[in-house]
Amino acid sequence: MRASTALSLFILTLIGKWSVGGIATPTHAQSVCHNSNIPPNVSFRIEPGKIAVNNGYSRSQISHLPGRRPASSAFGALWQHVGLTLTERQFSMRVTVRAKQIGNNRFCGQLSGVKAQLGYDKLRVYIARKYRPGSCQYRSILDHENRHVAVFRDTLIKYAPRIERRLKRIANSLGPIIAVSADQAAEVLQKKLQRELKPLFREMDREMDFRNAKLDSPQNYRKEQARCSQW
Repeated sequence: MRASTALSLFILTLIGKWSVGGIATPTHAQSVCHNSNIPPNVSFRIEPGKIAVNNGYSRSQISHLPGRRPASSAFGALWQHVGLTLTERQFSMRVTVRAKQIGNNRFCGQLSGVKAQLGYDKLRVYIARKYRPGSCQYRSILDHENRHVAVFRDTLIKYAPRIERRLKRIANSLGPIIAVSADQAAEVLQKKLQRELKPLFREMDREMDFRNAKLDSPQNYRKEQARCSQW
């Protein structure tokens, strides 16, 4: 009954074609480009994810699902998964810039907007098909997996305000840059935002792993299995 979360997915949405070339340093850009002093429009929302329960896999199949983390050696070689929760934490970010051409292949670009979303697409809950809906075993497994779902959602709700505050603070601190195109300026600014947010995502992941591991202890499993007979 383990839960697993994959690494973040960062998405940059831009308008136009990609270009390559050099980028001026911030000091140079600030001396050449005029800072509009218009704060960027930053929006941030969370997506708690939809729960999808699947009762069509055998215990062996659940034990081999992609994304599943290996069971701890504390469970022993004969231990089989009877339930599993899988999800991916996703972070998408659309960045827009105000750009002004100042020469051949030279643009002043300044962040004008950030539209970000953090959360989950689906929280996939698997219950071995041996245990049919309505049975004691099914209810016990579902109760356990719902606690994993709660960990994912509670941790998201806890960290979302901190991530939003940091995103807005960094977005407001970014000055103009010089790039070969508006698209390249947006790419560079997006990477700066992404780099500043990564430590919070790592902290969020560590807390989710810790809380899920506490649920997945052999002691908890034995206690839950004692609720029903004929496992």
